Amino acid sequence: MYALQISARVPRLASSSLRRSRAVSSLSPLIDIINRNAASLEKAEQTNSTQLPILSQPFHPSSEAFRKDPEAAESAAQIVAAALQLAATLSPPMEAIYQIAAGPFKGAALRICMEANIAEILREAGPQGMHVQEIGQKTGQDPRKLARFLRYLATNHIFEEVGPDVFRNNRLSGVLDTGKESAALAYNPDSKYEGTTGITAFVNHHLDEVAKASVHAWENLSDPARAVSEEQRESSLANYLGKDVSIWEWFEDPEQASRRKRFDIAMKGAAAMESAEAIRAGYDWGSLPKGSTVVDVGGGIGFATAAVCDKFPELNYVVQDLAGAIQNAGNFWAERNPDAITNKTVALESHSCFEPQPSRPVSVFFIKHVLHGTSDKYGKKVLDHLRFAASKDTKLVVAEYIVPYACRLPSAAEEGEVPGSRSTEAPAPLLANYGSSLVYSADMAMFFASNAQERTFRDMQRLLLSAGWKVVKVNRQKGGHMTLQFYEAIPV
Repeated sequence: MYALQISARVPRLASSSLRRSRAVSSLSPLIDIINRNAASLEKAEQTNSTQLPILSQPFHPSSEAFRKDPEAAESAAQIVAAALQLAATLSPPMEAIYQIAAGPFKGAALRICMEANIAEILREAGPQGMHVQEIGQKTGQDPRKLARFLRYLATNHIFEEVGPDVFRNNRLSGVLDTGKESAALAYNPDSKYEGTTGITAFVNHHLDEVAKASVHAWENLSDPARAVSEEQRESSLANYLGKDVSIWEWFEDPEQASRRKRFDIAMKGAAAMESAEAIRAGYDWGSLPKGSTVVDVGGGIGFATAAVCDKFPELNYVVQDLAGAIQNAGNFWAERNPDAITNKTVALESHSCFEPQPSRPVSVFFIKHVLHGTSDKYGKKVLDHLRFAASKDTKLVVAEYIVPYACRLPSAAEEGEVPGSRSTEAPAPLLANYGSSLVYSADMAMFFASNAQERTFRDMQRLLLSAGWKVVKVNRQKGGHMTLQFYEAIPV
């Protein structure tokens, strides 16, 4: 019925030949991109002796080794972009829109399977898989319902149905496996994320509180008082909770202890996976005179500082964060590099970035993954304090993701364009941003949970300038849109 209604409203093309020519012109370049890059990947597989991923096999980190070759990584990105664009082109529009509308259903099914430890159960079952009747016995869930959730996910290539009502892990569902015994997790659910990479904790954080907040986004925005609010206590999450609290205040509630624990593990895992080499390459640390002071603002336990300190021990470092983080930082440094604390190369300082900075000479203020957790109003407040404490020679280094535009920018550089400000664009006719939605999903998550945002280059440039900082360059790191990029700014 929908297809008939839609086709009735679409104007007829002038001729069948015109229809054919337009179809060929839109499809052939995309197919060519897939064929050309598939050949390139297969060649790289032989040259580098790295096996390409196999969807039916459980995930193993070694299956990502092929991406260490930049050309292979680029080929994979172009194939994915072209495949997504082909799907958008050839899918019936109503069906494509409904798939978006049904997105929360996928998230709900995924969370059910994660909470029921199904990836762990299927890993224990082995490659032959397990019937839903047995899965139901192990989880205490209705096998008929489990079959529906698993089949829905398998249709989206998460898990694999190898026989009627028999499922096993594959490459995507394998990412959800913590490696722990399912019986132990059933006995002690709170232990699920301990000692893991944090990936599963990160996913379930989004499937739980962030997903629930997202459902209330329109209710929040349709309130005139909240539509333009930049307050964390007036976020979509606050609307869902029915009280004006920030996510951090909510996490402090003893009833939310397990959620807070999960979030902390997710964030530590994300920080641990960041490349130390990328942080060292994000600024010319070697240009600083011996004894220069680097202040890591909102630095958590000091992962970034440790990365720089390892290579540049002649500098002095201050790791700033709230008291709880600094207490944990003491344990981290006692194990990681105790000498840096005892010889006062590194100082741990309890401090809120929303308060004025202590008075001292600072060569570099380094601030990573802090501004994305703020609206412009509060981001400016942080930056104002740094600007007030800066001398004319102080540099500001901001490490954040850069959200690319979905359109193409003019090919010619604009007058006064900041070096490194442009994102790499995919070749036409692909979307300039490769159709990769991950960084935009991160932006939505920040908005729903905290009224905060990831930023385009121009967003960040405006924010910094509003607080008296001028961006002079962006030290671009290779990788996708979820790769940290480093803004370098000076006082104005």
